[in-house]
Amino acid sequence: MRKQWLVLLIAVLASAMLWGCGSSGGGGDEVSSSTEDLATAENVGNCTICHTLDVHSEISGIAGVNSNESGLGSSITHDCEACHGGGQYHRGQGPIPYPEPNAEQCVTCHDQATLVLASKHNGEDAENVEMLADGHDTRYCQRCHTAEGSIAFKDVIGDKGTVENGVPEPLENLDADGNHILHMPTCAACHNPLTKELQQFDTASWDPNQNGESDQLDMCTSCHNYKTADGSMLFGSGSTASGTAEFYHDTAWYRNITTTHYDNPATLSGQGNESDTVINKVEGYVIRENSDNPCFDCHGHELLTNTSDADDPEASTIHTQWAQSGHAAKILTQAFEAATSVDCEDIDGLGTASDSLSRGRCDEQTDAAMLAYASDSTGAGWTHYDWDAGNRQSCQMCHTATGASNFLNDQDGYDPADNDFSHLSGWSMADDGTVTSSAQNEVLYCWGCHSDAESGELNNPGSVTLAYTADAAEIVIPDMGNSNVCINCHSGRGNMDSLLSTADADPSGAAVTGGTRTHYLAAGGTIFQSLTKIGYEYAGQSYTDKSYFAHNSLGCAECHMASEQSHSYEVVTKDETSGAITAINSTLCVSCHDGEHALFVSAEQVGETANIWNGSEAAATTVTQDMADEAAEELELEAEGYHNALEALAAALTSAGTTPISSYPYFSGTSTDQGHGGAMHNYSYLHHEPGAYAHNRYYAKRLIFDSIDWLTSGDAGSRALDGSITLDTTTYAEAIAWLGGDADTGVVATRPGD
Repeated sequence: MRKQWLVLLIAVLASAMLWGCGSSGGGGDEVSSSTEDLATAENVGNCTICHTLDVHSEISGIAGVNSNESGLGSSITHDCEACHGGGQYHRGQGPIPYPEPNAEQCVTCHDQATLVLASKHNGEDAENVEMLADGHDTRYCQRCHTAEGSIAFKDVIGDKGTVENGVPEPLENLDADGNHILHMPTCAACHNPLTKELQQFDTASWDPNQNGESDQLDMCTSCHNYKTADGSMLFGSGSTASGTAEFYHDTAWYRNITTTHYDNPATLSGQGNESDTVINKVEGYVIRENSDNPCFDCHGHELLTNTSDADDPEASTIHTQWAQSGHAAKILTQAFEAATSVDCEDIDGLGTASDSLSRGRCDEQTDAAMLAYASDSTGAGWTHYDWDAGNRQSCQMCHTATGASNFLNDQDGYDPADNDFSHLSGWSMADDGTVTSSAQNEVLYCWGCHSDAESGELNNPGSVTLAYTADAAEIVIPDMGNSNVCINCHSGRGNMDSLLSTADADPSGAAVTGGTRTHYLAAGGTIFQSLTKIGYEYAGQSYTDKSYFAHNSLGCAECHMASEQSHSYEVVTKDETSGAITAINSTLCVSCHDGEHALFVSAEQVGETANIWNGSEAAATTVTQDMADEAAEELELEAEGYHNALEALAAALTSAGTTPISSYPYFSGTSTDQGHGGAMHNYSYLHHEPGAYAHNRYYAKRLIFDSIDWLTSGDAGSRALDGSITLDTTTYAEAIAWLGGDADTGVVATRPGD
């Protein structure tokens, strides 16, 4: 008991010493003059006994503004010591640990601060912990290029301002000694760090989404030009070609987000395919203006996109990778190619420079980017139909970001009738479920796959039940971790069951209609063929995976995102002209393909160490450029063999009276028996699954071999598999090699894998 009293006495004495900071007068001149300060001491510690918080009622690039009008601590979410250090080292005598706290103190608690420090908002200079600006901190550049300016001028945005138009005089950017004193547009430009709240705008003067609230869209687009103050779309440049309004940086297409963040409904995107007179167009991403996080749907505190460096893989980010991928209909590729095709120094090719020429940028360049669009040639999965229409609800889980997100977040409860596209221009749903569709279309946005873009957290359905059956039973693809977001849409929409309906599998049976039963890009169906039965499998033949086949233990993301170019989803790099594989991107391949049978190392691994077969075992070996080049050549041979074999199958189908064509239903003519229809099915499935040679090569080989065998083994009514095919040695040399045939005779005498 005596010991407990002693401990209590020590604690009381220590408390009295700290409290004495104010009562002793040792704190200097900053003594609290208000009893109200004492009332808030419980919120901010004992500091207010000696110190007022008036300093935090003024603009500070790091500390921001205390939104409490009294300047007191009642609205502050941080204790003073959280930023300035412990008072036990101070006690009114000094020094305190951090009299002028900077980002080094912020990052001890806020992970986001680390991202901001390395972002363009801090000049990509993580070492600039003071976050001081040393450029673009004069005149009206201060509005967006400094934290103080963004706060001071926030009520005069939305116009290319001058003093005459009511914009205040620029802030002083240097002190008496010539030191820069304004801060980069970091934390305080967007938040009041003392209260965590977003900086507030006067919605009477700045409310681009016209919702009557000061919100994230207002905040971000006050600098990242998108709409004018009255909600009218700001297209970017001053030319009439794209109906644009003049604004800052209006000749720099990559600085005005409407060139990539606006799908013009006037072009009837997604509806043109059902009309001969309108072309489908998707010009850009559609911001969910009616959501809580319209900008953070895709961006986080890294605040980095690098749109201006979209053609430089080394400078790319996951944003530019995605925007040039098929998941985005290659929107950024179209904008970039259109913009860079314009020479501002020679607009008409006759040496005539643009009137608005400015540092190599011009209105014509911005207009070109603004008018660029994706269509069926770059992203048919997003442009081909009006996917948000009522008659396309069954497609929405894969052909819209909204449907994909809803499915992935609640697979069992997913109902396409609940898909809400109200962020798209003109879209609505009546009480009876009747849909008025939008002339805008979605592509697969970040939030279609991710629940949190900053952390990368994914929408995750777990194991996935596919929309078709095998042998009349449900197909459940096991939980593949990150790849769960891919597997549903990349496993197709049909298989052998879909082809046969109620008929028994018998190649000599009645004819069935071949075609597009599997839909497109069904890589998951190929990998998990033992579950999906995706190809037409000829009775009596084995399609069991080889004992060493392991791709079904991996997942899509493990291979397609295992490189620095993760969000391009490309396992390989190809020559832009020939289409030939020039490099393997995935760093995962070599973990299995270590050279014992084939060596597949990534170009990214050159100079690094990998376990590579030395003749008797896999041993740590430095990857050379020759290894990477040879690996790419080997994989290119596989690809050439596969596609050449499909050409041989196409020729066999043509000879049988069913010629493959480029548009639906993808064949002219009709099948003569079930095996013939099955061969059509196999061709259509594999022709639309260009990576099957890598996803499950023996399954692809067997389907092609058996299909050709059936079609060439006799006339309709007398066909039978004979286990051998003969191909023309000149036309199909690559296919013969890929299928394991005789190069001189063209005979493939052994069924692949048998």
